[in-house]
Amino acid sequence: MLKSSRKSLVLCSASAPFSFGINAQKKGTLRFCISCLHAWSNNGVQLTNTTKTSSLSTNINDALASFNHMLHMNPMPSVIEFNKLLSSIVKAKRFQTGVSLLKQMDLVGISYDVCTIKILTNCFCNLHHVGFGFSMVGRIIKLGFRLDIIMLTTLINGLCRDGKIAQGVELFDQIVAEGYRPDVYTYTVIINGLCKIGKSHAATSLLKRMVDSGCEPNVVSYSAIIDSLCKDTFVSEGFELFSEMKGKGILPDVFTYTSLIHGFCNSGRWKEASALLKEMMDENITPNIVTFNVMISELCKDGKVSKANGIVKIMTERGIEPDIFTYNTLMDGYCLQNNINRAKRIFRMMVTKGCSPDTFTYTILIHWYCKSKSIDEAKRLLGEMTSKGLVPDMFTYNTLMRGLCQAGSPLDAHELFKNICAHGHLPSTVTYSILIDGFCKHGDLDAALTLFHEMHKGRLRPNIAIYNILIDGMCKAGKLEDAKDLFSKLSVEALQPDLHTFTALVKGFCNGGLLDEAYEVFGKMEEDGCPPNSCSYNVIIQGFLRHKDLQGARRLIHEMLDKGFSADATTTALVIDLMSNDDVTMKKLLDHVEN
Repeated sequence: MLKSSRKSLVLCSASAPFSFGINAQKKGTLRFCISCLHAWSNNGVQLTNTTKTSSLSTNINDALASFNHMLHMNPMPSVIEFNKLLSSIVKAKRFQTGVSLLKQMDLVGISYDVCTIKILTNCFCNLHHVGFGFSMVGRIIKLGFRLDIIMLTTLINGLCRDGKIAQGVELFDQIVAEGYRPDVYTYTVIINGLCKIGKSHAATSLLKRMVDSGCEPNVVSYSAIIDSLCKDTFVSEGFELFSEMKGKGILPDVFTYTSLIHGFCNSGRWKEASALLKEMMDENITPNIVTFNVMISELCKDGKVSKANGIVKIMTERGIEPDIFTYNTLMDGYCLQNNINRAKRIFRMMVTKGCSPDTFTYTILIHWYCKSKSIDEAKRLLGEMTSKGLVPDMFTYNTLMRGLCQAGSPLDAHELFKNICAHGHLPSTVTYSILIDGFCKHGDLDAALTLFHEMHKGRLRPNIAIYNILIDGMCKAGKLEDAKDLFSKLSVEALQPDLHTFTALVKGFCNGGLLDEAYEVFGKMEEDGCPPNSCSYNVIIQGFLRHKDLQGARRLIHEMLDKGFSADATTTALVIDLMSNDDVTMKKLLDHVEN
């Protein structure tokens, strides 16, 4: 154990390094006073009298009543009795209430002991104020006590909860170097933090290190890594870890099984997923709504809606009723199969069973009606959802605007856009791209460019997709110089042209008969780290063939075939039209396509 007399342990808090030791005390960097609690109030967290909060459970109300009674007793009970009450409140996750009560204790002069300080530190860390949590360390040292692993784990957990995983790991390594022995909770906090940022293999290494140090992992430690591995598509590794934990006699829980089932479903390994579902039920581990919804969702995505319905049947037989996610998933699955009648049947069923549709429910149907160009029905549904008090989100509005544009009504989409902006909705880059694309396809480049400039004025930076839409629209309208100018601005905006950018420009030049310019842009693709693909080759070859530049076409055909690309149907048709008996290159291309 680290003693507080001489050694100094330097830890990084949310804002600055903290030194725990005699030097830190002299500098006064870690002195705690009531100003911490005042600062807490000033940081926007209201410390109210929580006895008035109707949502508190009976037990919490009893604890609060006892606390207020103890404050007015004479003589006043010891701090130990107050700690017992505070512990029960914090266990109920009423962290803000805990801070409020501790403030009252401080105001009436009740001295904190180490246990009180740990409770307050835990409250601060769980309320995302880890900086205040670190300020408690000075109080512990001032009382003459050592920092223990519980206090340090609380701080590590606070850092991880705030997304400061690197600082949490740094603190963990530091306390190990100082002689502390992390317990299973300390390791699990770091493992969970690493998993949250996708570092599942680093978490696996820490698990091995944990075992080597003589600290046995628990189901939470294993489950966190298994879940992370499955999310990173390392399902087989996750299953190996699952087998390892069972071999050690550590029983998986519903979270462990659900993570693996999700992983297997995502990988299309339905047999393994079904086998795990059966295994957990055989082991009397009841699947919860999340477990079932995972399987239903993945089956629907894979077009297996009838099998998804089979899972729903199993679920209801076990007394678990479908929730809003279940119904929405089934509706979306049927819409993906263009079975709107079954989707509407699900909609009616959920209403009958008392499950109120949400914004996403309506958006699923609106999307289907837009896709099938039933715009009036989509508009009707939008009106229905607002009449029921549901607020459409930008995804809903974007869906309807896209439908209007695809139905050839970009002006109506723009009116909807102006209306939602007037009501405080903030359009995204996706919103602008839908409208700009709609106007370009409708031949109204001026309206598209007006929106493009509006984005700049509103400090919403157009991305490469929006530049591609405009460049393609300009090329199709024959405004090649404007397209070139816009293309030249990409480097100024620090945007990298992609295959769509180059191919749109190449096609535009080819359509305009500017084959030299098309070939120049085509050659620039390789230089800019964006090598042409099959589509790019077919576009430029078709341009050369249409303008009877057979020599250039032959050269490009050779190059395309050497790179392993094939001609599409349009290129093949042009070759057949132009093929001569002695044209070996054309015959070679034709033979390649036919094979």
